[in-house]
Amino acid sequence: MSKISHRRALLLAAVLPALLVAGCAAGTDTQAMKGAASPASPTDMTSPEQTGTGMESPMGTGTASPTGTAGAAQARSVVQGFFDAVKSGNVDQVVGAFSDDAVVALAGKATATGGNAIRSLFQDQLKNKDMAKATHTIEDSRDLGPQYAVVRARSKQGDNAYRELFLLADKGGQWKITDLMTNKAS
Repeated sequence: MSKISHRRALLLAAVLPALLVAGCAAGTDTQAMKGAASPASPTDMTSPEQTGTGMESPMGTGTASPTGTAGAAQARSVVQGFFDAVKSGNVDQVVGAFSDDAVVALAGKATATGGNAIRSLFQDQLKNKDMAKATHTIEDSRDLGPQYAVVRARSKQGDNAYRELFLLADKGGQWKITDLMTNKAS
C-alpha cells in the first residue's frame, strides 16, 4: 500500500464513521447535524482552542480547522464548481473536479474508481433532467490538516433528497475531490 493510500485509509477510518453517524442521526434536521461530530458554526465559535471543538487530525499534524480556513475555503470552492458542472451537464468539468484515483459511491449506484469509471457514471447520471434543476447546499467545510479537507452538503433532485460527503486533497497546489459518498436523506 502506498504512503498516500495508507494516509487516505487512515483519514477515511477516522472521519467517515463520525460524520455518517451524525448525518444518520440527524435525518433531515440540519440543526441536529451540528452535534458532536461537527464544529459549531463560525458565528457560534471564536476558535477551536477556546471552544474545545477542534478534532485531532488522523495524520497527527495538529487540529482540524473550523469552517472558513484557507484549505476549507478552497475545498468548498471545488465542491461548488462540481455542483455547477453537474447542473450545467458538463461531464468534462465534473470529472476534472476529481483526482485521478478518486472513488465515487453514489446512492444506489456501483462504486466508480478512477477517471474513466467516474466519467461513465456521470454521463449516465447527467441524462436525468432533474440534475439541471437540482439544488445544492454546502453545510460544512473543514481542514483535516494541511493537505486534506472535508465538505458536507445536501442536494434535492426532483423528489429525492441526498446527503453528500466529499473528501478533498491538495494535489500539488490544486484541490481535488478524492472521495465522494452520497446517500438518501431519511
